[in-house]
Amino acid sequence: MGLARKITLAIISLLLVIGSLIGVFSYQTAHSQIQKSVGIEVLGCANITTGLIDPRMIEQLLQGDQSVLSIVEEQLNWTVDHKSLFKESFILSLDGKILAADKYMKARGYSAGDSFYLAENDQDMIRNMKHSVYSDVYTYDGAQLLSGYAPIYLNHDPSGPIVGLMTINFDASIIHERTWEIITLPFAIGAAVFLLGAVCVYFLIHRMILPLELLSRQVNQVAVGDLSIQPPALHSRDEVGQLSRDFGNMTASLRQLIARVNETSMQVAASSQQLSASADQTGRASEQAAEMSEQLTGGTDSQLDKLADSSDVIKSMSSATIEISRRAELVALSAQQSSEASRQGRDTVQHGIGQMELMEQKIQQLSSIIEELGSHSQEIQSILDIMTEISAETNLLALNASIEAARAGEQGRGFAIVAASVRKLADRSMDSANQISGLIAHIVQQMELSGAMMEEALHETLHSTELVRQAGQSFAEIESSATDTAAAIEGVAANVKELSDRSVHLVGTVEEIVAVAHHNAERARTLSAVSEEQLAAVEEVGASASFLSGLSEKLHTMIERFKI
Repeated sequence: MGLARKITLAIISLLLVIGSLIGVFSYQTAHSQIQKSVGIEVLGCANITTGLIDPRMIEQLLQGDQSVLSIVEEQLNWTVDHKSLFKESFILSLDGKILAADKYMKARGYSAGDSFYLAENDQDMIRNMKHSVYSDVYTYDGAQLLSGYAPIYLNHDPSGPIVGLMTINFDASIIHERTWEIITLPFAIGAAVFLLGAVCVYFLIHRMILPLELLSRQVNQVAVGDLSIQPPALHSRDEVGQLSRDFGNMTASLRQLIARVNETSMQVAASSQQLSASADQTGRASEQAAEMSEQLTGGTDSQLDKLADSSDVIKSMSSATIEISRRAELVALSAQQSSEASRQGRDTVQHGIGQMELMEQKIQQLSSIIEELGSHSQEIQSILDIMTEISAETNLLALNASIEAARAGEQGRGFAIVAASVRKLADRSMDSANQISGLIAHIVQQMELSGAMMEEALHETLHSTELVRQAGQSFAEIESSATDTAAAIEGVAANVKELSDRSVHLVGTVEEIVAVAHHNAERARTLSAVSEEQLAAVEEVGASASFLSGLSEKLHTMIERFKI
């Protein structure tokens, strides 16, 4: 779809939307005006018709007197018969009951006493304001209606009470038909004008777009390489004319640019060929320098590896020598400590021997004391035996005394009490003596066991004393050997110390040699790296020259596509 058609469709669509909105607004306005006119007409007719009705007859109908119903209904028939614009006429009570209906209402099935639609707001308006009113359009019993209500006052006195409502119905579908009759012709004229305007707009836009189509075809020719075209001669001062002039300037600038690029590409091709030849010569020289640098680097690295191995061996020897010196000093110190410990051990053994002998004496004294306690325990046991015999005899005497007191009767009662007390004391003395006897027997048993253990301890003490004496002799021999060993180790430590100092000096010298070798190797590597970088740069220059030469050829080929 062309641009002219797109713009035309956009404008037509916009006008259609605007026309639709105007049409809807016009329809609503016309419908509202016609509905208002119909309402006023219905209301006026209802007010006039109230003068034909006798209010007293309406009052009789309200009271249920149907004798005047036919007269009133005949009067109602006159309204629609003389003005067929209206649909039907009838009288309503204020609560919406039909009091009398014309023949047209009866034809629809309504009669006096039936209910009919009466909007609450219309009912309130009539009750409160006491003046005529017409309703909005409503649908009731399948019909669209507009009703006019005129109050019928008692005795036709507006200040009196309302006895009924003269109601005239209007077919509301006629309002819709009349509205379309009014707006159909303006809508038809507007549609014709719209179509004519759309055609004019299309041709006008097509005429305005035509220069753009010419410019589009020329742009396509430029896109395929034809710069020899001349832009259309447009003398208009609008944006299209300015675009045509700018397009002419652009094609002229492109022709000049392509010519210069073509000339420059030829020069670049020649220069790139010369640069490629120079790069080849420099590359061969750089390859020779790189090979020599690699050989020098290899020899330097080999020398550095050997020096590094020698340095590691010497460092290991120096470390071992230092470790030997340190351990020799530790051994000498240990030997001195062993000698000192041996001397202290010998002194401790001598002191232990004295303590063992003292312990032997104490154990012998303790054995004597235990034997003496054993003899005393036997004496105590003898005494307890005597006390037991005395308690038994005392008990027997107390028993005899109790028997005698019982024989004496009342006179021996006090003596019987004393005899009973003596008997109890004798029993307690015997029990205590038995307990003490048991304890003494246990003590004697423990003393005998302690005596046996003392004998064993004395035997072990004598044996330990002998062992300690032998240990004292061994410590004396160890002290002598440790003293001789410490003296020998001190001499060895002095010799190892001197060897360690010389090893440290040798390590320092070797490290200086290795540092110099490292420096030489780094220089050799740097020289080799520089040679390799130079060779790589030369190769890159050669590749760039070749690429530039090919690029210039491609550029020249592309420029040949343009027609200047």
